[in-house]
Amino acid sequence: MTNSTLINDKEVLDQELDQESKIITPCQVDKSRNSFNLSRARYFGHLLGGIKTALYSRFISKRPRPFTFSHMVTSICNCDCDFCYWKHSQGKDDLSLSAIKRIYKEAKQEGYMNCILWGGEPLMRDDITEICKTAHDNGLYTKVATNGWFLEENYEFAKYTDLMFTSLDALGEKHESTRGNLKGLYERTLKGIEFHKKHSPHMRIYVCCTVSKAHPIEDIIEVAELCKDMDILLYLTVNKSNQCFEKGEDNSKELEYSADELSDIFKKLKEMKQQGYPIRNSYYFMDYLIEKKNYYECHWPRIATVMYSNGDLLRCYDRQPFLNIADKPLGEALRSKEFIEMANQCTDCKLACVGNYALDASGLWKIEWQAIKSIAEIAIT
Repeated sequence: MTNSTLINDKEVLDQELDQESKIITPCQVDKSRNSFNLSRARYFGHLLGGIKTALYSRFISKRPRPFTFSHMVTSICNCDCDFCYWKHSQGKDDLSLSAIKRIYKEAKQEGYMNCILWGGEPLMRDDITEICKTAHDNGLYTKVATNGWFLEENYEFAKYTDLMFTSLDALGEKHESTRGNLKGLYERTLKGIEFHKKHSPHMRIYVCCTVSKAHPIEDIIEVAELCKDMDILLYLTVNKSNQCFEKGEDNSKELEYSADELSDIFKKLKEMKQQGYPIRNSYYFMDYLIEKKNYYECHWPRIATVMYSNGDLLRCYDRQPFLNIADKPLGEALRSKEFIEMANQCTDCKLACVGNYALDASGLWKIEWQAIKSIAEIAIT
């Protein structure tokens, strides 16, 4: 698609929305774009479906039946983030669109209900819209995680996307400083968010803020205030793990806050959530950090399957690939001895990860009321 075509398409979108704005009532103008609606009801349905699947997997099937598909659609990225675990794997062959279509179809057949597309930078793939459409057409609640650079250039993915995560760790150049000093990233991200607020009203928009020593609590508070002012949602991710990397490969360990520091930070953030700031982390997750816990029984691989860009399935407790489904049916991999052993071994993991969703998902698997309550509150509010 040429730049002129993109510009013309956006001009048409602007004209259509200008016409729609003439019939909007004052009460509609004041209504938050994050109010409960039918799309949210669909998301709540996925939560209930996840609980049903977890119960079935635990008590009937006796084998893992994950329902979330996490797909690194490309290892290529235009950023060079200080705390990125994945940037050293760039250059691996990305799966073709036809291979992805086959895998997503199989994911539907295996009972997967939602997927998240990430990278690298997924919007660097020319066919990202087709990938999102494939997920959407297979009934998957589709999420995309992006650094925000290409939100206006490659915008059509949003037609088939239910939820978008856009990285933002601080305001202005402070955000860019930990993202490889990519000049203009902050402004492009804000412009892209405003563009999709206008043109993609069905898509939920999250800012994803990484909590690390690269940015003090004051920076995070400013991001929370910005999200509140812009009527968008905020998710805080803590890339904290005891995982050791080879010397010189990664400096994320140096950027990790201690348990005491995280406790103080999340006490403040919990207060802000209670005051109405749009922080979407569960209280179950926040209390874990506030109480300085350092271990929980993990069941993440029983909830989610993580696939690298070349078709490798990830063994999360050491972040190493252990199966490849580029030329193998997904169902065959899920029923393999290797996959079942990996999923069972995760309960003995001592990494104490506080990664995206792992803690909440493990609480959901164990049918812990506080986890279910916290996740349900997020789903319906």
